[in-house]
Amino acid sequence: MDWTWQTFGRELIESEDLDPVYVLAANANINDNTLKRFLLAYFCYYHVGVASKCAESNDFYATMWQGIEERWPRGMERRYFWGRQAAGTIQHLQDWGEPEAIIDRMTIHDTFAQANAAVLEFYGFGPWLSWKVVDCAERILAVPIDFSDSTLGIYKDPVQGAAFVRFGDWRHPITESELDEEVDRQEVEFSDLLAPPYYDRVINIQEVETNLCKFKAWAKGFYPMGNDTYHVREALHGWGDLAQEFLRWCPKIKPGHKGYQDD
Repeated sequence: MDWTWQTFGRELIESEDLDPVYVLAANANINDNTLKRFLLAYFCYYHVGVASKCAESNDFYATMWQGIEERWPRGMERRYFWGRQAAGTIQHLQDWGEPEAIIDRMTIHDTFAQANAAVLEFYGFGPWLSWKVVDCAERILAVPIDFSDSTLGIYKDPVQGAAFVRFGDWRHPITESELDEEVDRQEVEFSDLLAPPYYDRVINIQEVETNLCKFKAWAKGFYPMGNDTYHVREALHGWGDLAQEFLRWCPKIKPGHKGYQDD
């Protein structure tokens, strides 16, 4: 299909493929502590099945270490979470304290800048991952974090996505003001839509960031619509009871995608 950024973004939001992990995590029938353990493991492995197994374990950190020793899968976004870096990250988290307290430390803040700084205190949590942590805090944990002090200028993928939208070339240089204009333009374009998973506010820079990243990936031939939903659903199979609970709430694959099943 020959998508424009407008039609692509609208379909992405309305199908809940914008980020299916947000949808399943927000809606699953689990307690807050389990959700926080899931999120911390997910931020490390970026694999929903592995994170589910760690979250429901009676010994969170022992299971996190087991994942290192047995080379459990990682998501593409954490493809470098191996060896010394992975061990150092888990050791630092374990030395700091309980996973629920770590998530609170990272997320209970008023502004993006405050939360971002807190996340960056932790070994192995860089700028891009910090953005995702703060985004999850606002969207999944419903912490009322103000993103008005955030910017996308330091993140490669949304910058390249904005360049593609504006110039038709993702490698074209784009200034900070031009990037801001593209963010504003998308916020206006999607102002009639509400942000998943709670549909409690209008679309803002958080959803625009994801749309820019995925639209660039689509333009380069790497992202068929429904791709995240397909891979998240696949990653939940065989990882325990919590993973099965999440699977109940994961968005469905739409007809036309290679992973579609009429279920």
